Amino acid sequence: MAEEQTPTSTSNVDGDEYDWVADEPRTTVSRFSLNGGDEMFKTIQRPPTDDWKACIPNTNRRICSKFQWGSFPMYQIAFEHMGYRLPFSDFEVAVFRYLHLTPSQLHPNSLAFIRAFEMTAAYLGFLPTIPLFFHAFHLQRSKPKGNAANKFGWVSLKQSVKLFEMFLESVRGFKDSYFFIKPLNSVSWQSIIYRGPAKDATGAPLIGPDGRPILEDYSRFPLSWRKSHYLKPASDFVYSTEELTVEELSNYEQMKVFVGSFPCKTYEDEEGNAVLDESGVPLTKKSFIDTRRLLACKSAAEMEACFREMSSIAAKLRKSKAAKEKRQAAVLGSSSTAAPSPGGSDMDNARGGPVVVDLDDTVINADLQSRPAKSGSCQEVPCALSDAEQAIMNDMGPEAVKNELTDAMVAAFKLMEISSFLNGRECKYLEERDAAREEAVLANQQLEQAKVNHAAYKEKYTLQAGLVTKLAEKETEAARLVGEKAELEGRIKDLTTERDTLAGKVKDLESRPCSSGTAPDADELVIDPNGEYKGFTRAALVSRIFELEGKELDVAKSSFDNAVAQLMVLNPGVELCSSNNHGCFLMSLIVSTVPEQFMELLECLASSQTRVEEDFSFENLLAALNVPSRAARSAGHVLSNDGARMEYSPVERGRQHLGLMSSFKDFKIPART
Repeated sequence: MAEEQTPTSTSNVDGDEYDWVADEPRTTVSRFSLNGGDEMFKTIQRPPTDDWKACIPNTNRRICSKFQWGSFPMYQIAFEHMGYRLPFSDFEVAVFRYLHLTPSQLHPNSLAFIRAFEMTAAYLGFLPTIPLFFHAFHLQRSKPKGNAANKFGWVSLKQSVKLFEMFLESVRGFKDSYFFIKPLNSVSWQSIIYRGPAKDATGAPLIGPDGRPILEDYSRFPLSWRKSHYLKPASDFVYSTEELTVEELSNYEQMKVFVGSFPCKTYEDEEGNAVLDESGVPLTKKSFIDTRRLLACKSAAEMEACFREMSSIAAKLRKSKAAKEKRQAAVLGSSSTAAPSPGGSDMDNARGGPVVVDLDDTVINADLQSRPAKSGSCQEVPCALSDAEQAIMNDMGPEAVKNELTDAMVAAFKLMEISSFLNGRECKYLEERDAAREEAVLANQQLEQAKVNHAAYKEKYTLQAGLVTKLAEKETEAARLVGEKAELEGRIKDLTTERDTLAGKVKDLESRPCSSGTAPDADELVIDPNGEYKGFTRAALVSRIFELEGKELDVAKSSFDNAVAQLMVLNPGVELCSSNNHGCFLMSLIVSTVPEQFMELLECLASSQTRVEEDFSFENLLAALNVPSRAARSAGHVLSNDGARMEYSPVERGRQHLGLMSSFKDFKIPART
């Protein structure tokens, strides 16, 4: 029994959402909200469970408000006086669902009819169904004052054929005695909420990305006041005779016959005396099932006793006895009883007024009587001997009469024994019948429970089928992942081996003095025998070359400056002339004592009378001038037979150059002395 109702949040009754509700239920505040729950009836479930809680609503809540999802409002009278207990039975839930109404939308008398009908069906041994119930009861909607077409109040049930008394002819004081019910655990939650496939606006189930239906919560019956019920005419909820099954028609006839067998009730005055008509006959009325008394029963045994009492003469006898005791108590023991008139007969007495009969002896065996059939007034049967029998009795003597009486008494006692035996056997049959009815009720309950379990099993089977399909998909995916895992483990193993190999190489290279260099070849050993530049990179070597060239340039410049200074010292008459930015100068006349090696060189040059073009070692000259030999390597073409000119060139493109061009113009070397 699923209710197509989605979860809703709580909200106030203000606004257009409840403008269709009649003014009285929409404006009546719960008295428990004002007095803090005083006199609140909290027994709402069958002991010893503790699955539900009766909660006090806020002052801005009404009986038609929407409460927290899973909670619903209820009138206190349903639990306090009508015997309702949570969870609701399957039949009660089916009625609420069929009507599209929450329980508080039904008038309390209607709630009483639902439970009384279910109890009567259980006693008579048949299953209550929705078609049978709504064949016996029709709908009657309240018409509030004002705009009746757009305002709706409580819904009532009206009997097609009267079988039940009204719970109360005028139910008062129930409208402000309400609270809301809240489930406390999964057991109570699942009795009103279930999981089902979500649906779109067209009613088609929604499917998730994984291909499985999307599930959401639904209520088994409406949890708040619904307007959808009033959109259909009341006649649409009624089942006609043609719509009932043969079994349902038979059950309905059985219920009518059962109620029709009830003894008529006698109208009584305030003192308990029977009310008589003009002819002196007590006024009676037809009896029906006492709904209020039936709903007060708290067990199956009390319910059966209540039905037996309603359907037997015992109720009438007890009532008459109570009326007699009441009259006796009123006269305080006075025994003034009108004596029959002299010469009066029984018939006269019967016509004159009702005969008061002491019912003490009849009450004892009243419960053993079967349910009386519906009958009219009782007729007196004359009990007298025929004329022939009277003549025979007159002719008999005392001894013969005594013997006849003895035989008659024996026959009477025999009749009593037979009657007692038959009554005992009938009681045994009645006990067996009652036991069979109890077993039938239990079997029906078990059948209903089996139906519920079957529905739950079907739902679980559907979910299990989906889980099996998903399990197969997961197993396939797991097998694929296992293969990928094995492949990745192989790759990890290879990478681990490669890592260990590289780590060994790195460790080996780190253990070497200069791991970044390669083994020097033979040419390098000749140039660098000590291995000074063994670990240098190419960039480091180039940088080192530039550094050494720079230092060499500085040394050469310093040596050249020193040589020039010494020449100037030795030849004070030499004129120095800088002709350009490259530091060129002309030595016109050098007269000085020069070293012997230099003079020998000059003599050799003079004797040749040719221009000396080839290079010669300038080291001897610089050695004579105390110039380091390394600087001489940078000089060339420094002397000629007609003079000398020395030229100095600065840094060009990052490399230092020292050029010495020999050009001695008008330079005369005197003869050696």
